[in-house]
Amino acid sequence: MSSALPARSEADLSTGERQALQDAHRELRAAVEAYEAFLGKELRPGTPVTVVRAEDLQIAQERVENAERGLWDLRERLLGWARPPWAPPATLVSDWILEEDPGYDDQSERHR
Repeated sequence: MSSALPARSEADLSTGERQALQDAHRELRAAVEAYEAFLGKELRPGTPVTVVRAEDLQIAQERVENAERGLWDLRERLLGWARPPWAPPATLVSDWILEEDPGYDDQSERHR
């Protein structure tokens, strides 16, 4: 049984294991990015409403779910880190903060 905290750190992983985690993160980011195309946007007068096929939405959502499940499986197997029961699925998280977002971590505490 695994705990909420990692049993190992990423520094303890082999190069191949670290690469597998990086690949799983990359796939989840790509899946979420593709899924975001199906999320609703604010409707404005004169702006056409995007029509999507339910099958395409389902495929995108399943890709996110599979990528997320794969990442958590890897984390548990490699780091001993189980997914917390309170963690929302990636398809419900609307505001993703990526590592590439500039300046987010640089804000002073008074602005948070």
